[in-house]
Parts: sequence; structure tokens; C-alpha cells
Amino acid sequence: MRLQKTARDLAVRVFHRTVHLTLHSSLLGVRSFFTTGENFRKALRGPTERYKRIMNLKPKKMGIIGGSMLAFGIVFCSIFFPPFLRSQVKKQVRLKDGSEMRDLWSNFPFPLDFKVYLFNVTNPVEITAGEKPIVKEVGPFFYDEYKQKVDLVDREEDDSVEYNIKTTWYYNPSRSNGLTGEEEIYFPHIVILTMVKTTLKEQPGALGILNKAVDSIFKKPSTVFIRAKVKEILFEGLPIDCTVKDFAGTAVCTVLKENDDSFVPDGEGRYLFSIFGKQNGTIAPQRIRVLRGIKNYKDLGRVIEFDGKPALTIWAGDKCNTFNGTDSTIFPPLIQEGDDIVSFSPDVCRSLAAQFAHKNKVKGVNTYHYTANFGDMSTNPDEKCFCPAPDECLTKNLMDLSKCLGAPLIGSLPHLLWTEEKYHKMVDGLHPNEEEHIIDMDFEPLTATPIIAHKRLQFNMFVQKVEKFKLMKNLPECLFPLFWVEEGILLEDQLVNKVKMVFKTITVVGFLKWLTIVGGTCSCIASGALIFLNKEKGKMDVTKVTPQSQSAKDDDQKKWPNQITISTIQSAAVPPNLDAN
Repeated sequence: MRLQKTARDLAVRVFHRTVHLTLHSSLLGVRSFFTTGENFRKALRGPTERYKRIMNLKPKKMGIIGGSMLAFGIVFCSIFFPPFLRSQVKKQVRLKDGSEMRDLWSNFPFPLDFKVYLFNVTNPVEITAGEKPIVKEVGPFFYDEYKQKVDLVDREEDDSVEYNIKTTWYYNPSRSNGLTGEEEIYFPHIVILTMVKTTLKEQPGALGILNKAVDSIFKKPSTVFIRAKVKEILFEGLPIDCTVKDFAGTAVCTVLKENDDSFVPDGEGRYLFSIFGKQNGTIAPQRIRVLRGIKNYKDLGRVIEFDGKPALTIWAGDKCNTFNGTDSTIFPPLIQEGDDIVSFSPDVCRSLAAQFAHKNKVKGVNTYHYTANFGDMSTNPDEKCFCPAPDECLTKNLMDLSKCLGAPLIGSLPHLLWTEEKYHKMVDGLHPNEEEHIIDMDFEPLTATPIIAHKRLQFNMFVQKVEKFKLMKNLPECLFPLFWVEEGILLEDQLVNKVKMVFKTITVVGFLKWLTIVGGTCSCIASGALIFLNKEKGKMDVTKVTPQSQSAKDDDQKKWPNQITISTIQSAAVPPNLDAN
């Protein structure tokens, strides 16, 4: 009987000690309890003052505390907080006038990275004679690009805002790898090639007049390639002299003046042509209207109007003319894995979709990595409407931009990445690789923040032999690479930290959830156990008393000191010092 009671009491003490350890780790986990094995061994040694205090806790009070912790972990951390966080994200990203996001979206405080790479023609004389072109990439010429949305007008009736874009470039020599823009290269004269190709397509009988006009305006060039400084080609401009008086020159200049959007005036009858000079520091005339996402967060940034029209009109079908996606500067939050990222790009007059590739991590932020390309209008029925003509479709990853830009340019990925091999064989000096030449971006999926992005586009031109134009009568047929640009961003640490704050909050709440659920569960279990044990204490064991003779009683009384009485009724719990006997 005594052995059973001793074993039971030992089990009770072990259980109490286990409860003590569980509560201690859940409610006082900041202690160094589990830091070392030595501490753990110490905690398992005999009863301590903390153990005694826990034993003295009121079970009901402990149960209330445990239940409250459990309810907090389940109700707030698991049920209430996730939808609350999503609702706050939806609220914060809206383009509401006066909000922080609206200010950031309309006037981004940091510059975008804008890199330009040009293809220097190393054998211009030989190409004129019919040999295969050899090019060499020169770059990057690095610019800080600032994009501002100006003249904003809100329309409450359809929850939209419209604006114009102002783009400004500043040369950044410190990031241009020693390049200054003073470098001279041989480069195809885009104006001459454009005039020849346009005349060949619309009025081939006028090629003779064009020959004379080119000699007059451009001072009798010997080739369609011009030697010029990079900064002249990109921004400062190449001269066009329309002060000429001959018939041919005057006729061509009249046409040029009608399309002076690409030329910068340089005195009476003189113009300068450059790739970006006309757009630098100026406001684009086309207005863009997008939804603000106040009524429906999924519509955030979605383009509904461009240049005053609800759809484009330059392509052959409604699918290609429809505005799909955002303006590429903001995206709806709560991106799901596998969702496409779609945006409308005025640069190519079409919408492009980026496909989910894999999960990634950038600057300590978990992201979804996306890539994009130009598709294949020759095989994809949905892209047939991008074909220049029903029977003249370009092949994969080529895009005809003549209707969009007003010049016979062909868009592609840099170095003709992912295009047909035949185009690579037409020109020497192209070295495509995915790492440097794809369109890619990384989004933080909860807030749809682009942590890093690279939008890349190469401009090319088809050239061929034109027998009636003397500068091109022996030119080989090829897709000639001109230059390519990369517009990119790596989000500044200041903004990345704001994104990280969201996830620090999520991490803290996640920790609290498990701490309170585990701690609350342990407290409830401990409370129940203490209630059970207290009931056990209320029970009494009655020891059978054997009658003794009067002499035996007298002997027993002589053995004990005065004032000591031994009761035959004892508690179920035996003190530790008695258990040892």
C-alpha cells in the first residue's frame, strides 16, 4: 500500500514538474531556459521556488489565462489578422488623391536606370559593296531617367485618373564604364533608310528623285552609314539641311516638315535628328487614363484610354487593339502564384504579358520572378492581328513597329535573343544570352511591389538591295541591328525597408500565434491537471486501527515526547522526506 502511494506521489511530482516546464517555456520563454543543455538539466532537479509558486496558482485563474491566450492566437492571429492585413494593403495601394501611394506613383523620387547600347558598324565600305555586316556593341551609355505624371485629372464617376508623361534623361558618366558619349562610331543613317523604305513601299517610281534629294540635303554621302559621336546620335542630333532650293530636295523636305515630331529645329530650314533628343525633358502629347483601384483593387492602374481613345486602331483586330493590363508603373496587390503580369506599353503600342517563372529572393524579400517576350505572330492565332499584312507575318520574338513609331523599325529582344537562327547568320557580332537580354522582373506578391525589373528592347531595320537607289544597290539582305535600350529599377533600400516592415509584422503575428496557441493549450492542460489533483487531495485514506492492550498503550505513550499526538488519518500526499523512508 505504501509502495503504491509512493509511486503515485512520485508520478504526481513528475507531472507537476512537466507542467512547470511547459508553462515556463510558453509564458516566460524569454528566459534562458532552453539556451543550454546545462540549464535544462538544472531545471529537472528537485522542486524550486518557482515550481512551488506554480503549484500554488489557482487552477481556475490559470485556465482563464490559458483560454484567453488560446482565443487570442486562434481568433486574432489566425482568423482576424490575415484578412485585416489584406484589407489594409488594398487600402494603401489605391491611387487616391493626396495619398502616399498616389504621390509615389505620380512623381517617383528615384531615377530609373536607362542604358543604351549601340552597334558600331566595323565594315561600312564592305557592306556597301555587298559583304556581310560586322557589328560591335558599344555601351552601356548610362542615364538617370526621371518619369513624372503631369496634368493629373481625376474622374470620380468611373474611378479613374488621366495624365501625361514627362521623361527626362541625365547622363551618368560614373556608371558608364568610362564612356563619355564623345566616342565616334559608324551607324546606319536612320533618316535616309527610312526615306528609302517608305518611298519603296508607297511610291517606288520616285526613287530617282530621292537619289537627288539625298545628295542635296545630306551633301552627297557615299554610304548609308554615317560617322558620328554617340551623343549626337542619341541626343544632340545629326544635321538635316532643308534650306536647299532644288526641286528634289525641296519636295523631300516638305514631307519631312509634315512629320517634324522627330526633329528639333536648328535655325531657319535646318533640323537636327536624334533618337531621344526630341523627347528629352518634354511632355508626351498622348494622355493616358487608368483606374485608381478605389472601387475595386483588382482594377488598380488598368489602362482604359490612350490618346483619347478607348482602344487602338492601328492593328488588324480587336484583340490586338484592346488595352490589357496596367500602365506598367503600378500593379494590383495580392498576386497569386502563376498569375500573368500584364501591362500596356506605349513604346510598342501593345500589351505584353509576363509569365511566372519561379520563386526568388531579392534584397531579403521573397518574390515571384517573371519573364516576357514578343510571342510569335506567325503561329499564334491570337497574335495574327499584329502581322504587317495577312500574308506577311514576322516570326517569333519580332515585332513590326512601323505603324506605332512611323518608321520601318522592327522590335526584338537584345542581340535578337530567341529569334530564328537565320537572322543571326545574316550579321556577325551578335551574342545573345538570357541573363543579360531577357525582359524580367521580380514582384513581392502581397503588395505587388517590383523589387527589381529590366525592360529591354532592341530596334532593328530590314535592309536589302535597292538597285534604283545608288547607296543601296549592292547592300546585302539582313535584319540590321541598330541599338537596344534597358529601362530598369532596383528598388532603393528606403523603399525595400517599407516592404520588409509588412513582413516583420507578419512574422511577429505568426510568432505570437504559435506562442499563444501552444502556451494557452499548455496552461489549459495544466489547469485541468491541478483541478484534478486538488480533488485528489480532498480524499482521505483511513488506516485500519488494531486494538491494543492497556500495557501496550502505556508503552507507546512512554516512547513519545509530551504534546505529540499521532493521528491514524493522513493525507493522500506524503511529504518528500517521508517518502524516502
